[in-house]
This record gives sequence, structure tokens and C-alpha cells, in this order.
Amino acid sequence: ENKISFHRDYDPSIPEIECDGEQLIQAILNIVRNAMQALGGEGWITLRSRTLRQFTIGKKRHRLVLRIDIEDQGPGIPPDILENIFLPMISGRAEGTGLGLSISQSIVTQHEGLIECSSVPGSTVFSLYLPFREEGTNNEN
Repeated sequence: ENKISFHRDYDPSIPEIECDGEQLIQAILNIVRNAMQALGGEGWITLRSRTLRQFTIGKKRHRLVLRIDIEDQGPGIPPDILENIFLPMISGRAEGTGLGLSISQSIVTQHEGLIECSSVPGSTVFSLYLPFREEGTNNEN
């Protein structure tokens, strides 16, 4: 009954990243679930992975960062809540709890990463940036 199609656009050359895989899966699933609800049962969601070089997160420059994009073609996030969507209890849906994105942001932050969102009608993209551990360091990037 759902007419949602998933497109995968993964870079196969990306090396493994040290992370809590279960937590990152949860963060991504929270975003995908929101995208599915925004689509109302019809449309597409794209999951994309890329690497970025010399990327700054906070005040720290990282040699190599993993970027994961979750894009949907839904109606977009209302501009009046876009800047606050990562705060708890903020939701664009009447039945929403407003916890999914807050939890996702917390997980990404625990991995010293960054999560951003851009949204216009027809294209909402959540981008997760996760630094790779650089060799020769003690858990610092």
C-alpha cells in the first residue's frame, strides 16, 4: 500500500568509521521515519554517503569526514519551526512527540559530529557529518 521508494547512493570507497553502529542506525531511522510520515505514503527517499576533506565541525578541522544525507521529496518543514526542529517537543505534526530529531542530534553529537537540515517544498535534506578517527591519535580527530 505504501508507494515510497528508497534510492541508495553509497560511495563504496568509504573506509570503516569507528562508531556505535546501533546508535547511528537509530539516529538515521528516526530521520527516515519522519521522511516517510512527511511523504504520506507516496514519494521517494534517498540515502547518500560521501566523504569530505578538510571539514570543520565546531571549532575543529577534520582531515576526513563522512557525510550521510537523507533526502525526501515531501512538502518541506515549515519555515517557522525549521530553526528549532532539533529541540525536544518541536514537531510539525499534531501527533508527533518532537523527540526523534532531538535524539538523532544527541547521538551524532556524542560521535563528535554535526547534523544539519535544509528544507524547501519538494526537497528536505538532513546531513549527518561524522569525523573519521585519524591514525596516530588517541580517540581525537
